[in-house]
Amino acid sequence: MKEKIALLRNVALVAMASYVESAVGLLAGVLIARTLGPTDYGHYAFGIWLCGALIMAGNNALPTSSIKFLAEARGAGREDVAQALVQRFLRLQLISSGLVLGIFVIAMIVRPVSDWSEQLPLFLGIAVVAVWSRAGFWMRGAISKGYELFVPENASLALTAIANLVLVVVLAWKGATVAQFFAAYAVLGLFSNILVRLLLRRMGVSAVAGSIPDELNRRLRKHLVLTGIMMLLVVATNKAVEMTLLKAYTNAETVGYFAIAGALTKGAVEILAGGMAAVLLPAMARRFGEGGAESLGRMLAESTRMYWFVGLAIAGLGLTVSEGLVHLLYGERYEGAIPALMWHLVVAGFVVVNGAAAAVLTASDRQIDRIRVILCALIVNLIAGFLLIPRFGLPGAIASFAITQLCDTAISWWYAHRRTNVKLPFGPMARLLAAGAIATALGYLTAESLHLKLAFIGGAVVFTTVYLTLSVLLRTWRVGDYEVIANVIGRLPKVGRALSPRVLSLQRFAMAESA
Repeated sequence: MKEKIALLRNVALVAMASYVESAVGLLAGVLIARTLGPTDYGHYAFGIWLCGALIMAGNNALPTSSIKFLAEARGAGREDVAQALVQRFLRLQLISSGLVLGIFVIAMIVRPVSDWSEQLPLFLGIAVVAVWSRAGFWMRGAISKGYELFVPENASLALTAIANLVLVVVLAWKGATVAQFFAAYAVLGLFSNILVRLLLRRMGVSAVAGSIPDELNRRLRKHLVLTGIMMLLVVATNKAVEMTLLKAYTNAETVGYFAIAGALTKGAVEILAGGMAAVLLPAMARRFGEGGAESLGRMLAESTRMYWFVGLAIAGLGLTVSEGLVHLLYGERYEGAIPALMWHLVVAGFVVVNGAAAAVLTASDRQIDRIRVILCALIVNLIAGFLLIPRFGLPGAIASFAITQLCDTAISWWYAHRRTNVKLPFGPMARLLAAGAIATALGYLTAESLHLKLAFIGGAVVFTTVYLTLSVLLRTWRVGDYEVIANVIGRLPKVGRALSPRVLSLQRFAMAESA
């Protein structure tokens, strides 16, 4: 119970920061899109995507490896080794980011992005500052996760999100250009980098030169090489094919529509599943350090059930609210983004369980399996992208994205199952699927029948109410789940003490423990 409460507390902390960041980021993105219009927003979105790809390439294996090995060293009681690892990771990250940025600058001088050609020094300088500062932020955030300290990264994200909103409101009011919004992106990156450094120092996380045991050093080098290859492949599969081909074969508006769908989907996944994703890897790494691969099976089964519950909510709400949400936030000019958003959310909902499988493979040192998975996904992505996008444009990009994500998830789960021999709770998961299907049908019918601008909100309320109710009545929760929820609610003053017994009374609907 204690471990569940601690894990849930960490999930809640990360989720709260994710809510703030995602909500504020969504609002800022809407203001930018409305200010720039579809064409200029497409240019802006491509620049932001390019910076994101460079950040991933510069950090490559280092954030993931730092979370795993720091958590593992702490699980073994070796604080001195953890400090030496921090020093090693920060040094490697500085070298790696510098190398990637150097190659990027040379490439842009030789053949600049068409959108930047008229103001290349300005856009190139902004991009370098943005990538360097944000890559450093995510690296230090990963180090804090390795210590299972979630305040530094998430407090920085929340404060940066607020600063982002203020800055974007001012720029939108003044009718800013693409370059000015892009510069704001870089400034906010510097702000978040400074914040996370200060918070890490305040919480006593420091880099101290020291020796790392030979066996650990050998495993670390192998992990860095394999994970580095894996992350570079991830960069290639992170919509790189879709974004590049859309830019080559369609117009800037189409790139903007695809980017809007990706941004809203990312926000939905981070709000509903971001907390679990952030705490699962360090928790699994610590469990692996304590008991090896066999100890991961139970955690994998339970985390998959939770991911499935959240994923079905994402998919169902995607079908229910996409049309009304785009019209409300972006206006009629962005109607082309509706099908992209709807299918992004549906696909994301069904593949969110991939987070559990990926965490198991990383925590158990099976990076070679992850490389095989991503390499297969990249091959599928290239074939689907070149076959579909030049011919069908945006619908082809949506199909290419969906096919790639589903293949990635299926292969990841095959490897994770082989590694842990996990027995998944297929019965409760099937009942959750039925609950989600019924809730989606009722929510969609509600949204379509109201004929109001905000009808999608009514549809979302109906979906959520029906889905939660059926998840209880169809016995998809364990006794322990109700105990944890009641324990957390019971800590709230007055209301919590009244609601906690009612939550416990729902235990009569709990599934059999053998399920």
